[in-house]
Amino acid sequence: MKTSSSFLFDLVKTLTKSEKRYLKVQSGSGEKDYLQLLDALLAQKTFNEEKLITDNKGANFLKHLAVNKRYLYELLLKSLTNFGKKKLEDQISEKITATNVLIEKGLYLAAFRELKKGKKIAEAYEFYPQQIILCSIEKQLLTQRQFKMQEEQALQQIFETEVNCLKQLQNTNEYWYLFQKVAQFQIRYQKIQNPEQQKQAETLTQSPKFHNLSLATNFKSKFYFYQANATYQFMMGNVEKAYEINSQFLDMMEAAPHFLRLYGERYLATLNNMLIDSLIIGKYDILEAGIHRLEMTLERPEFKSIKNIEARVFRQRYLLLINWSLSQQDFEKALEWIPKIEEGLAQFGNKIAKHNRITFYYLVAYLLFQNGKFDQALKWNNLLLNDPKENVVKEIFYFARILNLLLHFELNNYTLLESLLQSTPKYLKPRRAIYATEKALFRFLKKLLNCVDKKEKNKLIKDFKQEILVLFELPAEKRVFSYLDLRLWVKNF
Repeated sequence: MKTSSSFLFDLVKTLTKSEKRYLKVQSGSGEKDYLQLLDALLAQKTFNEEKLITDNKGANFLKHLAVNKRYLYELLLKSLTNFGKKKLEDQISEKITATNVLIEKGLYLAAFRELKKGKKIAEAYEFYPQQIILCSIEKQLLTQRQFKMQEEQALQQIFETEVNCLKQLQNTNEYWYLFQKVAQFQIRYQKIQNPEQQKQAETLTQSPKFHNLSLATNFKSKFYFYQANATYQFMMGNVEKAYEINSQFLDMMEAAPHFLRLYGERYLATLNNMLIDSLIIGKYDILEAGIHRLEMTLERPEFKSIKNIEARVFRQRYLLLINWSLSQQDFEKALEWIPKIEEGLAQFGNKIAKHNRITFYYLVAYLLFQNGKFDQALKWNNLLLNDPKENVVKEIFYFARILNLLLHFELNNYTLLESLLQSTPKYLKPRRAIYATEKALFRFLKKLLNCVDKKEKNKLIKDFKQEILVLFELPAEKRVFSYLDLRLWVKNF
């Protein structure tokens, strides 16, 4: 089967230094064609097979390129599977394998000892599918003569364990399904916008399981219970209630720290959601404490296995801090964070997902704009405008075009601004509807550029200020002001 070159390249580009070193150590000494291919792919910024062949003319790996690509891809997957700490599920799988090997060799007591080790992990972390597998192996062991004395007691225990596991799996599945229905609805509509959507959303919550935590009989079911309820409340616009539910979930996780190793990703995501909730409802003391709580995850062993944890904490911390300063209109305070943000983006590189990088670019540009640092703001904004692929967070790209107009106005680039006032509406029109606020801004800037009379200019500014205040009150225009609050800008005239 042919392995896609882009798949191999994408996988290679995700490798950390430790993973690359592990692969090369495992490969042993001597020249390896697939390692030469690895180095050649690492040298490319974007994948180009023709350039790969041209740049490495005469290299051995090119003689059988398709074979080497396929071999390297499979080897990487295998190495990454073995690299680093094993998951708890993997530890149980090892015990199952070891037990089966010992049974085949007739070493039943030793096999039973390995089986008990696997059961201990599976029971502690509520791994019900693995418990069922272990029960089936234990049944096999009970057929052996060495265990006849314990057979009656063991049979009862195995029976009860399997019955409980099946019940727990059903309970978990029901809560998973409940959460997925709410999550899919939220993806479709984001927030409830009319009575019809509200009625549809309410039908999702008819089940008693949605309202009664005691019906969730294991940790994972409780996990889905909290997720479903928090998502629903946020979707309904009940941010304070969503905040309370997310807080309860985090408290549950903190009370059972051994589960943090299993659900560390969900803990971080919920903590981030809770901090966003606290920002929206103005609980700034909790926000500050929560940011510190986020930073402390770097010191906790439960989170060490989370990939790119440092990059993730950096991203969440500074996006929260920036939005905090924006909500308080304390733009000057945010200036001290910008060098650290720039340093972090350089340090973590592609470990920060593109949509998050784009968000940083716009927010930093906007903060610099509000602080009157227009040259620096233009530099950050151009990082967006010069991106050849607007394939994520497209809305930010659209508002970056509007910010671009204001920056060139403030920098007195009037000739360029005249051209942009023609091209920007043409750019936006096929992509989305142009807001009334944007149309008002276009008209205002065009008139202002052509106005020479001071008295007329003052009237133009006064009328625009009034128009902006009226537009701000319109629900359909709120999105514009969340990205670019023109009320603050017109105050400077």
